[in-house]
Amino acid sequence: MPDPRIRELEEKGIVKTGEDGIRTIDASRLQGSVRSRPQEKVDKRREVGKKRHKKSKAQNRNRPKPPSPEPEEEEEVEEVEIKEPMFQPPADIQKREILKKKEFTMADEDVPKGVGLDVGTSFLIAGRFGNDGKIGFKKMRDCFIELEPKTPINAKFIKKGIEDRKAPYIEKDGSFYVLGEEAFLMANERHITTRRPMHRGVLAPSENEAFPILQELIKRLVGDPKEEGETLIFSVPAKPIDAEFDQLFHQDMLKSFLDSLGFNAQAMNEAEALAYSELLDEGLTGIAMSCGAGMMNVAVLSAGDPIVTFSTSKSGDWVDQQAAIATNMTASIIQQEKEHPDLDLMNPEPGNQIQAAISVYYGNLLVYTLENIAHDLASSPSLPKFRDPVPLIVAGGTSLPRGFIQKFEQALGAINMPIEISEVRHAADPLHAVSNGLTLAASME
Repeated sequence: MPDPRIRELEEKGIVKTGEDGIRTIDASRLQGSVRSRPQEKVDKRREVGKKRHKKSKAQNRNRPKPPSPEPEEEEEVEEVEIKEPMFQPPADIQKREILKKKEFTMADEDVPKGVGLDVGTSFLIAGRFGNDGKIGFKKMRDCFIELEPKTPINAKFIKKGIEDRKAPYIEKDGSFYVLGEEAFLMANERHITTRRPMHRGVLAPSENEAFPILQELIKRLVGDPKEEGETLIFSVPAKPIDAEFDQLFHQDMLKSFLDSLGFNAQAMNEAEALAYSELLDEGLTGIAMSCGAGMMNVAVLSAGDPIVTFSTSKSGDWVDQQAAIATNMTASIIQQEKEHPDLDLMNPEPGNQIQAAISVYYGNLLVYTLENIAHDLASSPSLPKFRDPVPLIVAGGTSLPRGFIQKFEQALGAINMPIEISEVRHAADPLHAVSNGLTLAASME
C-alpha cells in the first residue's frame, strides 16, 4: 500500500504520480514559514561592533603620527635591448668550432730539433720545425756578382748604393761581393751573368771565390744551432752516369764547414730526401727524381731503402745556356724568363723567341735524361722487381714551369722504361720538397 503521507500530498496536489509510476513534486504548492535569526539578537551584535569601531578610531586619532619616510632616490635603470635567443648548437659541435679557431703552439723545448739544408746549384733552402709544429723554410739564391771600385771615392758610393738597396754583401780584397737575389737582379740590370759558387751540384772548381761565398750564404741562412751538436742534414748529388767529377771533395768540405758552426752535419742523397718527403703514403716505395739547376738526381726506393741512386749532368742550367746561345741573350735573362709565371712549356707565347727556345730545350733535356735513366736502370743488377706499378715523383726548381709534367709524360711515353710507372706526380711543394725530407730526417736523429 502507498505511504499515507504520500497519499496526503497527492490529495493536496503537491505530489503527482504518472501512469509510468514516476512521481513529480509541485514546489509552488509547498507552504511553511521561513526560519531566521531573531532580529533583536542581530541588532545587539551590530551595536557592540559599532561601539568597538568608534573607540578604535578615537584611539588612532589621539596617537602621534609617525614621521613620513624620506622619498627614496630612484635607481637609474639601464635600458637593455632584449634580443631573441639565438640557436645554440650542441656542446660537442661548439667545442669542435673552438678547437678550429684556437692556435696551438709548442714550447721551445718540445719543438723537434734538426735542420734540413738543400745545397742546390741555383738555390740554398733550409728547413726547421717551428712552434706551430710545421716545417718553415728560408731560401737564398746561390749566386753573387763582384763590384770592383775604380777609385777610393767610387768605393764609398758603391757601398752606399748597395746598402741603400739593403742587399747582402761582403767586402774582400777591395771588392764588393753582392749575394743572393739582389745579385741576380743587379746582374740583369747590367746585362751580365751572375757567378755561382756551385756548378753541376758541387763546388765550382773554376771559381776561386766559390767556397768563401758559399760559406757566407749558408751562415746567413741557417744561423746558429739551437743546441751544441744539433743535427743538420745536407743534400749531396749521386754519382753521375754521364760525366766525371768528384762529389766526395764537395761533401767533405761542406761537412767540415757546417761542423765548425756547431752542427752535427751529415750528408744525404738529394733524391732519397725527396722520397722521404713525398712517398710516405706509398710505403716509401717508388722512384724520386729531383730536377735541380745543375743535375737530375734519381733514386729508386723499396720500403724506404734506396736501392739504386745516380744522376745525370744536364738540367736547368743546360737549358739556360742553350737558349741563351739560340737567342743571343745572357743566361741570367733566360733564367728570369724561365721563372716567369706566364711561361707555359706546352704553349709558348707566339712570337716570343725566348719562350720558344726554352720549350724546345726542355723537350731535348727530358728525352736525354729519361733515355739515360732507362738505360742505367735496365743495366743495374740491383734493380728491384716490383710486384705492382710504382709512382714517379718529380720535384726541384727546373720542374716549376707550367706544362712541365705534360712535357715529361710526352717524353716518358717514347721511352721503354724497365719499371712500370703508375703515375708521374709533381711534389706538393716542388721547390721545398727536398729540404722537407732532409728536415724530417734530421728531426728523427
